[in-house]
Amino acid sequence: MTVSAELAEIHQWWVRRSGLTGHAAAFRIADSAYDQVTPSGVDNPYWEIVRQLPSVRVAGESICPDGFARGLPVGHHLLTKRYSWAIPSPGDIVWLTQILAGRGLVEIGAGSGYWAWQAEQAGIDAIAYEPVSSSTNTFTDGTEYSAIRRDGPTAARHHPDRALLLCWPSHGDPWANNALHAYTGDLLIYIGQVAGGRCADDGFFQLLTREWTPIGSSTHHVTWRHTHSTMTAYRRRTETPPR
Repeated sequence: MTVSAELAEIHQWWVRRSGLTGHAAAFRIADSAYDQVTPSGVDNPYWEIVRQLPSVRVAGESICPDGFARGLPVGHHLLTKRYSWAIPSPGDIVWLTQILAGRGLVEIGAGSGYWAWQAEQAGIDAIAYEPVSSSTNTFTDGTEYSAIRRDGPTAARHHPDRALLLCWPSHGDPWANNALHAYTGDLLIYIGQVAGGRCADDGFFQLLTREWTPIGSSTHHVTWRHTHSTMTAYRRRTETPPR
């Protein structure tokens, strides 16, 4: 099914549920006060679908699309596998461009390369790494949106001049910790949950706390309901406490 066909199906979902109880609090981001318009010439099908899904206001988490609403033609699991675990809103990409200030980006564990593709469309020089082929990557549906280099987390050591992007690193897996250890640059963009959530391992968060300082977060980051996360930039401290 094409994206346009999926959008038509989502529209029909809203038509069928108009006036029904249980959906009064849900609304579409599209054309609301929370909408973010994709710039002309930019292709971001993930966002165009998400902005049409039922969304709710969640205390402490702002606006959250509900990808588990009954009867939706597309939802959380399909979209995260097709595109990315994190939703790149237009505001996120603008914020990323500002944080980088002309600097390049290297993404480790890039999955489908969707975030790298969005960055590239904004004029960011992005390199994406994923150790396994698209045909065997169980976290994606096999689609690749950007040129993917096949290498593991320590490939971060080759790009100290670029900012490092880590997006929803696998829970309990040391690869994000290994990437951050290998990286010798000074700017990290982390998208995911905090320590104790469903991302990375304890070693990653211990290293993050010990050697990095948050310098800002995207205020336009939109997260799935029940899987709240943030998009935060960190600067390496010039002096770090002993290990």
